[in-house]
Amino acid sequence: MERWRRAWREGGMEGLRSVGPANSPTITDAQFAVLEEELGRGPAARGFDDERWTLVRVQVVIRRCLRVSLSVATVWRPLKRHGWSYPHRALGG
Repeated sequence: MERWRRAWREGGMEGLRSVGPANSPTITDAQFAVLEEELGRGPAARGFDDERWTLVRVQVVIRRCLRVSLSVATVWRPLKRHGWSYPHRALGG
């Protein structure tokens, strides 16, 4: 609440104007290379019970290895951007 008050005091109505959506976390190309290496080791190597990748499992790997928190819905974006297809490579189809 204080942030809004300060914005009002410092900039009036213009200070309250939206500057667009907040930036969601993203993964750099260098981070993706690390992720791809980890995914290449397979789910069992990361402590999962079987050899299937799911978006939730990829999310866990991203959080543990890269220390980046992405929503499950957002996890798919870097995979798709780097040419992973559903379900063959991304989810171990």
